[in-house]
Amino acid sequence: MTKYENEMRLFDPKLGQRLYVDAQERERFLKAANKLENRQHRLFCHVIHWTGARISEALELTGQRIDFDRQAIIFRTLKKRKLTQKGEIKGPVFREVPVPPELTNFLDLLYDLRNLKKSNDPSLSLPLWSQKNDPKLSMSRSTGWRIVKRVLDSAGIEGTQATPKSFRHGFGVAMVMGGMDIYTLQHIMGHERPETTAIYLQVKGQEAHDMQMQYWNRANKNWKE
Repeated sequence: MTKYENEMRLFDPKLGQRLYVDAQERERFLKAANKLENRQHRLFCHVIHWTGARISEALELTGQRIDFDRQAIIFRTLKKRKLTQKGEIKGPVFREVPVPPELTNFLDLLYDLRNLKKSNDPSLSLPLWSQKNDPKLSMSRSTGWRIVKRVLDSAGIEGTQATPKSFRHGFGVAMVMGGMDIYTLQHIMGHERPETTAIYLQVKGQEAHDMQMQYWNRANKNWKE
């Protein structure tokens, strides 16, 4: 059996199928998430969609890291190297991800974060998605995975892109398609090297086709003029 190197990729090396969700699938996912009865689970899916964060990064979010002034969510990057070349322990690395104001408003509506921040309430240090029996502990990664998978199934998203990680890849693809430069995207996604982020330049499928058609339409318009 052929073995493939464990590396970042946007397409399954055996089947050649997408490992990221496209624009239509993202829209269907959000609509399905909005039908969840549990509002915390609903918002968890929205955070995964709008930020490109890893599930483990989203699960450790606290109210302190929701920035209403800048309309951003601050994540601790979990896959940065923990040791320097000299073997010294590095400090934690954080990154700021801009999000739609609707998302921070919904978080405030559910958790009353603005009022808690005014009073510097100690509960702001607790995870937003905690375990039922212990609010000091974040919800398990397997539970977070099941929530996202349940919404994927409800949205009718199947195949190699039907995984929580496909939203991280889908975020990267969407930002590149929107014109974001690789170095800005590198910071937002928490990649250590720009070479890792560069995989999102390998965009194919309908989204890339639509962009290429836009180029042709502009070219033809200029030619006719």
